[in-house]
Amino acid sequence: MDILTETAAVLGSWAETLRQAIRTVPLIDESLDALCIALPLGGLLALAGLGILSGSARALAVTRRRASYEKCARQLAMLAMLLGWVLLIGGRVWLFSSQGSHAPDSLPGFLLESCWMLLGMAVMFTSVYYMLWKYLTKLPLLHAAQGILCGILGLPAAGAALAAARLLTAQARPDAAAITLGQLYTPVVGTPFFCALCMTLPLALAAAGGFGAVWLVLRRRHDDFGRDHYNAMLPWCAAWARNAWLVFWLLLLAATALRIGSQWQGDAFTPESAIRESAWLLLWLIPAALWTLAARSATPLRHKPALLAALLLSLAATLPYYAGMTDIAGAAAQTGPATVTPDAPPPPLPGLAQ
Repeated sequence: MDILTETAAVLGSWAETLRQAIRTVPLIDESLDALCIALPLGGLLALAGLGILSGSARALAVTRRRASYEKCARQLAMLAMLLGWVLLIGGRVWLFSSQGSHAPDSLPGFLLESCWMLLGMAVMFTSVYYMLWKYLTKLPLLHAAQGILCGILGLPAAGAALAAARLLTAQARPDAAAITLGQLYTPVVGTPFFCALCMTLPLALAAAGGFGAVWLVLRRRHDDFGRDHYNAMLPWCAAWARNAWLVFWLLLLAATALRIGSQWQGDAFTPESAIRESAWLLLWLIPAALWTLAARSATPLRHKPALLAALLLSLAATLPYYAGMTDIAGAAAQTGPATVTPDAPPPPLPGLAQ
């Protein structure tokens, strides 16, 4: 036990030294921060979407009577199981390395541990879903329902992680004592938090389709199901990702319209703002175009770079999504300027104000 403690201490000191060296280069520091948000968050959302995607393919194998859907469902279930275990182990390592940044009995610590336990539950169900494949061949619809349930169980894990991030962001504000948990977690229509909540399911399904398409390309040599299988299932995954992404983009368009409306009323909307917002929206149309290219192609295996680029762009979209989920402006606005008074300061809730 002493050896493990000493090893962890040495590794922690090395990591702190590396972190201090990285902070001297702002570009590398910001890039690593973005990766530390996009990769885990994209993986959590994809884990939830993959269960729904695999369960849907399992059901389509029955309704459309095509074996390719059943094979694809199993391939996607394997991806969900592997991705879940990577997130589970990586999450435990991160929690162990960051345990000194918050008290064990604090609300952020509770939310982070809850996220890990919910993720573990989803991973366990996903592993059982994959391992029971040969035993539930005569009950395909029940097996499909189990896969969809695995995906649904992944959503609370992502929600708990985002709730912890939102709470930690609120704690860093100078007016943290004036923000209650009800104000923090109650979505107000029109706020970035509300818009990001609406985008969660489409983004999860689009990420699942993007991960699934790239996974099928990688499994081409290991799972030799024939070219016809991949010519049918790659476009199906790409079309799933494209359709979900278009829903996500329409919600993003609505959120942008709400933001422009508020800026217009305050005379803060300029021609430069119009150009920036238009370019921003056009950028997020690129993944849909790339997935459409693969979905409509007779030889989708030739579009590997397009599928990879679409997946990377969809992961990049988790950054503005994360910014919306952790935006505290709406919650802080509910407190009003007269919430905190010198005579009667409001009692802070445990864990929200330090």
